[in-house]
Amino acid sequence: MKNLLFTGLAIIMLAACNQEQRYTQNSPEIDTFRALIENYSNQDWEAMTTHYADTAKIFNNSPDVGASVAEMIAYHKENDNNLESRGFLAKDQEYEMVVTDDGDTWVNFWGDWEGTLKANGKKLKIPVHLTGQFIDGKIVRSSGHWDNSPMVLALQQIEAMNNLPPEDNRAVVNGMYQSFANGEIPDVLASLDPNVVWMEAEGNAYADGNPYKGPDAVLDGIFNRIGEDYESFTLADIQLHEMVNDQVLATLRYHGKLKNGASINAQAAHLWTLSNGKVVGFQQYVDTKQLADAMSN
Repeated sequence: MKNLLFTGLAIIMLAACNQEQRYTQNSPEIDTFRALIENYSNQDWEAMTTHYADTAKIFNNSPDVGASVAEMIAYHKENDNNLESRGFLAKDQEYEMVVTDDGDTWVNFWGDWEGTLKANGKKLKIPVHLTGQFIDGKIVRSSGHWDNSPMVLALQQIEAMNNLPPEDNRAVVNGMYQSFANGEIPDVLASLDPNVVWMEAEGNAYADGNPYKGPDAVLDGIFNRIGEDYESFTLADIQLHEMVNDQVLATLRYHGKLKNGASINAQAAHLWTLSNGKVVGFQQYVDTKQLADAMSN
């Protein structure tokens, strides 16, 4: 009887060992999903395609309309036209693999997507859930779920600003910020009146030449010095507000990395004064202490 009991226990344990694992956070399928996320972040579309079966369908924020892999990649490429940078943050990513009662293998992913809009430097951070069904090591069906409204609203605001009538002062200022973002400094200078008066914030290192008079003075005293001091310098979260007396107030942030290794993320405001479609006056307001500390690092 004792031998029979041991035999029964051995059979049960052997069956448990042979039973397919129903849940894990470590599997070849999860490794494939990790590679998929990395390929997307690196815009490696060719490598991304290799993880899908030829007949795979992708359902992103839609349970009914499935896209092919080629259509999904085309969507990402079009969306990337609006972005300066984007990808999934490495922090707090979670993966799991489950096998359903029907024997289907699924991998789930949770992570935060972050992107920076090209037009105004606005940063968006959106939580994303992706899930993919695997057969023979390939994804045959996947779906993604995220709140797309922050992106839609941001793009609508950009479109509204870009569609301002040319005589609107905000259209002039908006065009200057876009030219600056694209590195088109001559276009920025072309929007300045020949007699423009440019004032940097008191306490800013670049205020030593106040007032800068004329586009050439602004180029030499401001833009060239930014290029000398900074490895990267961008304007983000730009909001334009129409004021009285042909003035436009811009609220924004400075993001930058200096060549000495220091970084800045500073709140700022610009007060623009225009006449006949040209900038005749500029006044900067900024966290000068943060800039000074970074410069002296």
